[in-house]
Amino acid sequence: MVAAVPQCEPDPVWPAQVRTSCPECAASLSLLRVIPGRAAEYWTMRCDGCGGIHLDIVDLPRV
Repeated sequence: MVAAVPQCEPDPVWPAQVRTSCPECAASLSLLRVIPGRAAEYWTMRCDGCGGIHLDIVDLPRV
């Protein structure tokens, strides 16, 4: 029997319109969760500096 080796998820590709630094303290943001939607995704991020939570709405490309 072969044990399953956990795989690391690749770093997300940050779309151009997603904020990558905290608007309050300018520290970097870590992605917590991507919530899918019909017309957009909702990206929840935590600031590595002040610990604040930020939400960005990312428009999905139209097909």
